[in-house]
Amino acid sequence: MKTNLYHHDPFKGFLRILFILLLSWSLAFVFSRCSSKKPNPVHTIERSVEHKTDSVKTTEINRAILDSLIVKVAKVKTAKPECDSITQATLDQVLRQLNSYKKSGSNEASVRYDEALKQIVVLLKQAETKAQITSVNKVEKEKEKEVEPIIIREKYIPAWVKIFAFIGGLAILFLGWRIGRIFI
Repeated sequence: MKTNLYHHDPFKGFLRILFILLLSWSLAFVFSRCSSKKPNPVHTIERSVEHKTDSVKTTEINRAILDSLIVKVAKVKTAKPECDSITQATLDQVLRQLNSYKKSGSNEASVRYDEALKQIVVLLKQAETKAQITSVNKVEKEKEKEVEPIIIREKYIPAWVKIFAFIGGLAILFLGWRIGRIFI
């Protein structure tokens, strides 16, 4: 009678696959616990001060002025004709003293009495003027920033724990090999 040495039991194949899956899941579970935790998000508040200055300059120009005023002085007539000549002589004497001239830079002003024409003459010469207005727009912005430090705590694993974990891993592999030999 001939026996087939290469004939496999399907139940043993199922157990082998189940054992390999359980072994890989347990290793994945063990190694997933060794990873470090992700840091928490950082809480930040910024503070910055921004100064912005904007200005607008407006210039108003006034043209030069040349002006004159002439006032005719009539003869004096009073209720008493005998007083007219005395009053006229006094008035002429006072008006002859009216003689004023002022000059400042390009500006001039004068007041005088012209005895021949019997008139008061006022002359005004004013130079061109400029008025400048500067309006300033200031903008100040404040922004705050506060940074809290991130504290990352790493798990410390002593060397003796790593050694025992390595020995435990080898023991699991050995047991897996031994159990696998039973069913194979």
